Amino acid sequence: MSTNNPFAHHTNKLYASRGCDIDAALSYANDVITGMPTEVQAHAMTALMVVVNTAANAFDQARDPSPEKLAILALIRNEIDNWASSYLGNHIEAWADDNLNISDKVQEYINDNLDIENSILEWMNDNLESHISDAIDNIDLVVRIR
Repeated sequence: MSTNNPFAHHTNKLYASRGCDIDAALSYANDVITGMPTEVQAHAMTALMVVVNTAANAFDQARDPSPEKLAILALIRNEIDNWASSYLGNHIEAWADDNLNISDKVQEYINDNLDIENSILEWMNDNLESHISDAIDNIDLVVRIR
């Protein structure tokens, strides 16, 4: 049976357990250690606390990404940032140079397509004479002499 529990392969059914109650297990271990001769208590407590500190580290690592994984993620993010700042940055600047100079683009369009004075003169040259001639043809001329 596969498990992600780092302690699973260290367990031994010969010894008891306190279920999932770590405080009860530590209290039991402390009782056993204080029952030992004084000259070995410090050694036993040191050994127990090394296991407890290691277990706490393993628990945190199991919940959070490992330092190795964090380092790899940082490298990946760094490479993406480098790529984005160089590749995309250059392309965005080029695109902006081509497309974001709005006032110049608008002025250029107006100059090329909306030359109002020229448009009015062209219309007048093309149409005014025929409109004047149509208007004269439709006028009833009355002359009065006094």
